[in-house]
Amino acid sequence: MKSNLAILSSDQKSINFIKDFNLDKYCNLYANCSRNVEDAEKFSKKYNFSKYYGSYEELIGDNKIDFIINFLPSGIKFEYTYLCLKKNLKVITDYPFISNEGELISYNEIIKSHLISKVFLIDNFGFNKFFNETSTYKFITYYKKINKSQNFENSLSNTDILFELCPDLFFFINQYQNSDIKISILDRIKDKITNKNCYLNFIITIDLSVRIHVTLDNSHINNGHIGYKIYNTNEINTSLFNSEDLFKFINLKKPFDNLSDFQYYPFKLFHEVLNE
Repeated sequence: MKSNLAILSSDQKSINFIKDFNLDKYCNLYANCSRNVEDAEKFSKKYNFSKYYGSYEELIGDNKIDFIINFLPSGIKFEYTYLCLKKNLKVITDYPFISNEGELISYNEIIKSHLISKVFLIDNFGFNKFFNETSTYKFITYYKKINKSQNFENSLSNTDILFELCPDLFFFINQYQNSDIKISILDRIKDKITNKNCYLNFIITIDLSVRIHVTLDNSHINNGHIGYKIYNTNEINTSLFNSEDLFKFINLKKPFDNLSDFQYYPFKLFHEVLNE
């Protein structure tokens, strides 16, 4: 018998994900929602969902739902993931799982209560690649620069380059959470309007033996740096590193351990350092 799948947003990103992985073969497209109920209704009819709701809370309250895809913006994603888990629903979501310091207490709660095993965190970054390639080295350079258009001068910095674009670095640090870790900030630039990190230059020292020099640059015109470019399209497609695990998560209908909690320790660590 197929499980009932719902999406916490009537958006194209969720539909593309369902289509790319043929999830409708494994699940019934049961419900979608939107804060505008008319939009939810149109979306439901277009993509053949059985039900639709005019609020996220109403959808989460439906007891016939088994799985929920949550691709909401990072600012509200954790709040609704938390509500889903409290309703014993399984959640498929993307990085970053949390977005601010205030969510750490609730995040720690779901880890300790083992509700985290009901979260499947999509890996379209290759979380463990950086750790696997560098864990035998004592001196490591980690450098990321976002490629921006020439019109960036007229844009606001809406992406935090540390907390939103460095899951591989967070995964690396999480492997050493029982070690002595020190972070020394060398340079930091924050956007004056959004308060997001625009440029970060810092050293991570682990047990006095491993040193990681990290430079993160969002290509703001005032930064004036040249380096490698990464493309943050925020798309989820067939390049998922853990696609086989996704199918197991859905079909076996069991709790899943895919290190969904790896963000907690480094997220907490960086907030402590940056807010000193």
